[in-house]
Amino acid sequence: MRNLSILLLVFGFFVSTHAYAGFYIEPGITYEKGDNELEWPTPLGDSTGNTKGLGANLKLGFHYESAFFVGLDGAYSQPKFENSASDYDADAKSTLYGMILGGQMPHIGLRIWGGYIFGGELDPDESGGLDVKFTGAKGPKVGLGFKIFMVSLNVEYMDLEYDDTNIEKAGPLSGEIDNKLKNKLGVVSISLPLTL
Repeated sequence: MRNLSILLLVFGFFVSTHAYAGFYIEPGITYEKGDNELEWPTPLGDSTGNTKGLGANLKLGFHYESAFFVGLDGAYSQPKFENSASDYDADAKSTLYGMILGGQMPHIGLRIWGGYIFGGELDPDESGGLDVKFTGAKGPKVGLGFKIFMVSLNVEYMDLEYDDTNIEKAGPLSGEIDNKLKNKLGVVSISLPLTL
């Protein structure tokens, strides 16, 4: 009986606040720059590199009283992937998806959020006979935005680690890659937060 009372109380709360809550969608255009590191097998060894390029982002979620929001977050980009191992230099495709939770001050326009990337991949094209694909992206993300009229200017930071490295073409490599690619990624974006 006590659990039923609590359930009715929670249900009543959400019904009474329904007018103050709603769905939102936020498409955006992004530019990313990342610094990565990976230990390759013999003969390449330790390496560092970077990614940079344009992409798109989509947040889809639920807001409460235009002050708090929670949502799903997905991104697609086509960065240039460069790595010191065998002078790897190739175009790449990147996808990331995760979840965010944040708050905003509607009258001031300041927005802040944090979240976690649950999955994604980075797939550079072949370079110098070597072709790899990084999958299983995971890591935290934080963001800061400022909304001016209908547009939000944003900065995000992600500390990503890719669980698996798949060698699609071995080139000069003589073994498997057991280590994880680490990519510290900064993203600037222009987005359009829309309340439905």
